Order: sequence, then structure tokens, then C-alpha cells
Amino acid sequence: MASKRRVAMLNSFSLYDDLEAESSKSEENRKNEEQNERDEGPTNKRAREEQNDMSLTKRTNDGVDGVNVLSVCGWRKGEREEMQDAHVLDDHFELSTVVDVKTSAFYAIFDGHAGRRAAQFAAERLPSILKTKFSTCKTVGELESGLKKSFVDGYRQVDEQFLAQARRVRPTWKDGTTATTIFLLNSTVYCANIGDSRASDITLAVVCRKKSSDTVVALQLTVDHSPLQFDERMRIQKAGGTVRDGRIMGVLEVSRSIGDGQFKAHGVTCIPDVKKFSITPEDRFILVACDGLWKTFSNQEAVEYVLEKTKETVKAEKSSEEETLIDSRYSVWERTAGELAAESVRRGCGDNVSVIIVVLNDAHA
Repeated sequence: MASKRRVAMLNSFSLYDDLEAESSKSEENRKNEEQNERDEGPTNKRAREEQNDMSLTKRTNDGVDGVNVLSVCGWRKGEREEMQDAHVLDDHFELSTVVDVKTSAFYAIFDGHAGRRAAQFAAERLPSILKTKFSTCKTVGELESGLKKSFVDGYRQVDEQFLAQARRVRPTWKDGTTATTIFLLNSTVYCANIGDSRASDITLAVVCRKKSSDTVVALQLTVDHSPLQFDERMRIQKAGGTVRDGRIMGVLEVSRSIGDGQFKAHGVTCIPDVKKFSITPEDRFILVACDGLWKTFSNQEAVEYVLEKTKETVKAEKSSEEETLIDSRYSVWERTAGELAAESVRRGCGDNVSVIIVVLNDAHA
């Protein structure tokens, strides 16, 4: 994973310490969609995989008293033979049984390795599993008090289901995936992630926060995981595994993942870190991307690139037609997501690149 020249963690910005491990409307390029259907057959609309160069997805949720969000996704296959990433965009993550929910949205990127099946499986199963768990609650307070456990149990359930399916086929699937999931509940973001640190297969989420009239800072939401980290290495060694050249058993660079069944006995876990973040009026957008982007961009470079590319949004405000204005906002942000992914490839990244931008607080206005 590319080094981060400026990494600002959110420890002083409403994050809580992790508990221990026990505890769209999609709009896609028609040509890419047809190619995907020929190659893969039908997939969940929220997690449609593409094997062509780039595609874009956009959704919106205009909360009444919650946070207004507009979300887009762009990706490039890079030099890889197949697209092994999967993503989820759901601006209307409906929780009909929970009262006082003004905004509820769910976003995720799954960065697959050794194949695309684990990433696709997680993208298709995890949202519904989490929604089922969340929907057992009747109030926001009840939901929030159990979110950590819901995420941990949800990740574990997806992992167990995928491994069970992988064992039923011959040869056994060896696919695995990291994950970053964002759950927006009213004005609070809950971010759960599994992934290694800046080597490969990391999926990172950052918040762009305005510091002054002309400066912003990138605040990292996710925790990086690596076999080289002390706690991760101790868990691996306690399970009987070894770390050689930064790899588990000299092979796997990921210390936490969904799938990777052959390494689970050696200390690889699917238990996510979960962080809590309160959105402020200064927060402009959340950027979630897989390792393909972070190989060529630092956190700060990425958010500054997005802001520079979206300056055109200001011109859209002069429109008097609301529908035209909304379309213009979509166009600006979805083009930016695609250009960010393309720029990463232009800078020399040969890997898959997937980018989600969740625009907050009418930053698109």
C-alpha cells in the first residue's frame, strides 16, 4: 500500500475505542452492463461487478432532519484480467421498525484477492444480514447500543456462509476479500473494516473536513491491519501461524478477511474494527476506496483532488430548475469519482481501482 504522507486519525473527533474481537437507483454504462451480464449473469444491483474499464453509480437521500447525502461510485479494472472489487451503494437503507430514523444509508467496498467470488458474495449477503439484525430494534438508542455486536456477528456470519460454500466445490475456492462498510444513521457514521496496512487489499475510508475557507484536512476513519502489527502478529503466532516477509505463512498479506479458508486456522480473522464518528457541518464528503487508489494517492491528495474537480458544482447553483440542478450535481460528482479512479491508473497503478464518494451536508450545494 502506498505510504500516506498525511494521515489524520479521528481519535479526537468522536471515535470510540474498539471493543475486543468477541464482541442504485444505479446508473451504469450500458455497454459495461451488457458485458457483465454475459460474463457473470445477474448480480445484486447494489454490488454489480464490471470487467470493462470504468462505470459509475449514483444515488441520493435527502434527509429531512438528518444528513443529506449524494453518493457515486467509479472504478477501473486497471491491468488486471478481471475486476475483483465489489461495492454497495444504498442511500435508502430502510429500517421500517426503528422509530426516529431520519437518515439511514449503507455503503461498502470489498477488495477481493485470489478471485472475485468472496467480494461478490459479501456484497450480496452482508447488507441484508445487517438489515435483519438492525430491524430487531425499535428505537435509535437500542439500535446504537447493539451496533458493534451486529457488525461483528454480521461479518462472522458472511464469512462462515462463504467458507461453507467454498468447501462444497472442487477445487475448493481460495478467494478472500477485505471490506470497509459505512453505516450512516441520522448524523452519525459507523465504520467497520477488515484489511491490512498499505501493502495490498486495503480498503480505506477518509472524511474531508473543512478547516478554514480555503483549507481542508483528510481524517482517516478506518484502522489499518497488517501481519506486521504487534497485536495482529501475536494473534497469528498464538494460533500457530508465522509471519515471513510481512506475509502469513509467507503467502497472505492480509491479517483480517472474509474467506481465505486455508489461513483461518493460522490466525486470520473476519472480526472488524468498528468506529463511530459524528458528522459536523464542516464535513464535506466521505471517500471510500480500495488499495488501488491508495497506491498512488495519499489521503490528503485524494480529498484535494476531489474538491478541485468538483469546483464546477458552484456553477450549477445558478440553475433555476431544481431537476436540472440535481442532474448537474450528479454529473459533477459521478464524473469526479470516475476521474479519480482513472487518474490512479494514469499514475501507474495496475490494480483494480474502486472509489465511493458520499457527499455530506449539502457540500454538493
